[in-house]
Amino acid sequence: MFKFIRLLKLFLTLSFLVGIFGCASTVNRVSKETSFVKEGLVQAVKFTPLKSLTVSLNTNAQEKLTDNPNFSRDKLYEKINSTLSDSQYLQVQNNNSNLKIEVVITSLRVRSGAAAIMLGFLAGADSITGQVYLKDGDKVMDNFEVDISYAFGGAMGDTDTRMSWMYESFATKILEELKKLMPR
Repeated sequence: MFKFIRLLKLFLTLSFLVGIFGCASTVNRVSKETSFVKEGLVQAVKFTPLKSLTVSLNTNAQEKLTDNPNFSRDKLYEKINSTLSDSQYLQVQNNNSNLKIEVVITSLRVRSGAAAIMLGFLAGADSITGQVYLKDGDKVMDNFEVDISYAFGGAMGDTDTRMSWMYESFATKILEELKKLMPR
């Protein structure tokens, strides 16, 4: 009986910690040579709305797509597009700018709905990682990596909830970085 209580306490402690740390999103600066980043700070440039957005998958992510059918490049594109458009950082029509943003998904993992609900964090975390390039024509003005992970399970493990949170977080991180580079 004592061992059962100790195991139960351990399980509850781990569940609590996963509840606190179940979701994460980070931005990593990729290269100081191709970025306006100086000693960890972003050097702001004049605000100019972006003209276009592309979202693609590199070879590694493309290969993982067959094992992760719940990931949708189109839904990620739509979320980034709406987030940037709503904040006026993306203006496709009546825009003479050469600025564009390219998102290249480099890695992804999406648990099945059953694994996420029944096993939760024990099934690992969902994740989307991508390189974001802000370009003026073909010249890279800034680039950074966005990494999103989601480890919640149970009722919070259904596929629509997880994927919506991940797409939203990915788009929000891009917007946060654009606001640092091009404040309005």
